[in-house]
Amino acid sequence: MKRYVIMLIIFMLCLTLPGTLFQYWSWGGIKPDLVMLWVIYIALHHRPVRAIAYGFSFGLIEDFYLGRYIGLNAISLAAAALLIGFLQQRWYRENIPLTMVLVLIVSILGQTLIMLFAATSGLNWFFGDALNIILGISFYNCLLVPLTYPFIHRSFTSGFLFQKPKYEHR
Repeated sequence: MKRYVIMLIIFMLCLTLPGTLFQYWSWGGIKPDLVMLWVIYIALHHRPVRAIAYGFSFGLIEDFYLGRYIGLNAISLAAAALLIGFLQQRWYRENIPLTMVLVLIVSILGQTLIMLFAATSGLNWFFGDALNIILGISFYNCLLVPLTYPFIHRSFTSGFLFQKPKYEHR
């Protein structure tokens, strides 16, 4: 139970930090998508079905939090978790540079999905602006990996977020 409370607290921080702390650390108005980064981290340490459920539910909560275009983030985060679930079977999780590349690729695809869904729902984006936003957010997420991933990975493998098996084999 403590594990889920900690995961929820981290999720709430991911929702609030872009509007508070990262408001001052933005580059040209671009801030990281911390919820996507958190879903990527969760998906790297869980099975695909569970990761997709986390991605969809966190995205839906983020949609309600932002108050507009319900389902936009839910679908894109579930798709990102699906992609991670497919790739994580062939991925060496302890390699930070490799994880940075993974975060960059998945963030680009996730942000592109968000932009495409937003464009189909009536938002008008200029291609150059959309490309700058997609690449900016993805690059920002990628730069946060060396600062955050070692702690999160250690926590998932042996710390507070470690999920103990229900049954132990003897």
